Amino acid sequence: MKKLLALLMVLAMTVACFASCGKNDDSTGDSTGPSQSTGDSQSTGGDTSFPTDGRVYNDFKVGGQAIIGSSTELSGDFRWPALGGSSAGAADQDVVKLTSGYATMDVDQHGSYVWNATAVESHNGEEIDHGDGTLTYKMTIKIKSGLKLSDGSEVTADNYLAYPLAMSTPVSKAGVNYNRSGYSFVGWDTYVKYDGTNESAEGVTKGFSGIRKIDAYTFSIEVNSENYPYYFVDTLGAFSCYDVKLVLGDGVEVKDDGEGAYLSSAWYEKANGEYTKAAHLKAAKDDVSKYAFSGPYTISKWDKSNKEATLKINPQFAGNFEGQKPHVETIIYRKVVEETQFAQLESGEVDILSALTGADPVNSALALEKKGKFKNVYYDRAGYGKVQFDCDFGPTLFTEVRQAVAYCLDREKFANTFCGGYGTVVHGPYSVNFDAYLNNQDYLEENLNTYAISAAKAKQVLVDGGWVYKADGTPYDGKGIRYKKLTAAEAAVEANTKFKTVSNSSSNFADIAKDGYKTEKVGDDYYMPCVINWFGTTPNPVTEQLNTALIQGTMLYECGVGLTLTTGDFTSLLANIYRDGEAYGGTPVYGMYNLATGWNVAVYDYSYQWIDDSNKEMYDAFFEYSTNKLSDPYDKTFSWWTTENQGLSYADAVKKSGGKLGMNYLSFAMVYSTKVGDTEEYDKWFAAYMLRWNELIPDIPLYGNIYYDCYNAKILNFKTSPFFGAADALLYCGIDSAQ
Repeated sequence: MKKLLALLMVLAMTVACFASCGKNDDSTGDSTGPSQSTGDSQSTGGDTSFPTDGRVYNDFKVGGQAIIGSSTELSGDFRWPALGGSSAGAADQDVVKLTSGYATMDVDQHGSYVWNATAVESHNGEEIDHGDGTLTYKMTIKIKSGLKLSDGSEVTADNYLAYPLAMSTPVSKAGVNYNRSGYSFVGWDTYVKYDGTNESAEGVTKGFSGIRKIDAYTFSIEVNSENYPYYFVDTLGAFSCYDVKLVLGDGVEVKDDGEGAYLSSAWYEKANGEYTKAAHLKAAKDDVSKYAFSGPYTISKWDKSNKEATLKINPQFAGNFEGQKPHVETIIYRKVVEETQFAQLESGEVDILSALTGADPVNSALALEKKGKFKNVYYDRAGYGKVQFDCDFGPTLFTEVRQAVAYCLDREKFANTFCGGYGTVVHGPYSVNFDAYLNNQDYLEENLNTYAISAAKAKQVLVDGGWVYKADGTPYDGKGIRYKKLTAAEAAVEANTKFKTVSNSSSNFADIAKDGYKTEKVGDDYYMPCVINWFGTTPNPVTEQLNTALIQGTMLYECGVGLTLTTGDFTSLLANIYRDGEAYGGTPVYGMYNLATGWNVAVYDYSYQWIDDSNKEMYDAFFEYSTNKLSDPYDKTFSWWTTENQGLSYADAVKKSGGKLGMNYLSFAMVYSTKVGDTEEYDKWFAAYMLRWNELIPDIPLYGNIYYDCYNAKILNFKTSPFFGAADALLYCGIDSAQ
């Protein structure tokens, strides 16, 4: 459970969930993903006057403006997007990128975490062996002197320590419903209990022992044994730089008397029984101008009515992780409407349209380039659209049913139609940009099942899975819906779920629409119908195309599989996926959804995503965080939660398990059994994970877009990648009229 919550803290630091990843699909951010190679390229007509490979270029003259057009509306949540909530908007995150800087680690053009050479004087890490079988990891970080925030105040260690100290207290819990910032570090469990008055209580400490303020510019952190060894341990040293008053308000100091860093007593002051600084946090979260910024730009204007933000260069900014400074004087973030976005681009209302995908938008972008005055950059999206299954009830509980649906869907045709020729098909939860994929590319291409469309294979896997009965328990005769005899345990699960009958225009499903289906009791036996309830968002061309392919088409029904479609908005879809919210009725209904997923950082960590029901404590602890709610039978016989199975090399784990490594085990071993820097070992786990995922197929990948970013040619050196969007790229740009 501690590792789970620590992981969630890391994910919250790095990316936001549920940001829109494309123009034509709903999306959830999977929040993590590895990459060392961009796979992007610039279209013909690209600017050649200045470097186009992303390297530092600080010889531009400052001036001009660039207007970013976004179909995602700004909310004004520019300080700590989604803090205390569940999601953050992509547009808000872009403004944060432009106004935040000096983090100890940054994400580079390839999605990799790198140490910030501009802000960090030195950093080192050491493993500490406590002699009792436990290990911790201590990192010491020294910040460079002379760095300044936008108001001219000097940056010190306090600017990095204020946030993790404040956001690990009852005060932050009361103010922004969050107190887990330091969960990965030694001493959080006792520090988080301190309320300003109870230092003498057992199990409570005033100081945070795993966070130390060494001097004005130096601090250290100690990762606890619950989170070390960990392949990506360095990312836990990624501390952001904030105006201390933004976080703490007036009158609060960061101190350390030798037992751990802490906040002075003013932080815990109360009035009328309430923490006064809790109100400060609520107000600071929505602030756009009162407190200083650490990044290349400051917010000079926030037009709340038009949802438009105007940013100006911060002259105090010393540069990003590789010393790049801004040269575009003004950046405006403006809402665009998809139907008129190219008219807005041509008229100069916006200068950049990002993540264009599909035939019509891309062809429009290319047509503009041919006219002149506009250019394009294109790259493979680090993500894909998908069909997603719930794997803990109903027919989609069974691997063979998920495989059968995959065999009944022509994914090549789907991708070509949906993407208009500007897309690809992937066969697992990876991006073709990932280093681990590239290192395993030949092996994966040879061994991954592509699930090429085949009614014969669909029928065979259903037979293999025991879907060989009719509703009355007699042998299936090739007509109508198949049934499967359930075990007593499976029948008990189904007693707590239901199928929802909805109307459908296809005559093949008239009987479903009219009568519905349910698990039938025949004598002492139970028989489940192979009918899947699908929830799709609308309006959404993916839903429409899937409806045409799977419901209006005949193959699925001819194989004995039924499908019902319910449509609604994206909020309702998420409520049913996570089984929480107003749109969720309290009982799982849908076994299939369509949406999209993506990665924007290089931390590919899927531990805690897969259920091992051999360990009830762990099952209960992170069931709600599992997207697919899949329990791999291999994990029952060779569990990660058996201590002697942890820390094994890939070769030893294969030998000990008899070659049967489950999703839960693979996902944990990939990051917790691999030493930092051992890329070769990590790649072995990655490949094994992909093969097992591909066999169990909790999702069906539908398409991977090729994204185009169309921009006004006045912008020089504009270079984006799957992990480095317009907000990142503009830091490297100049405006031609200013040169």
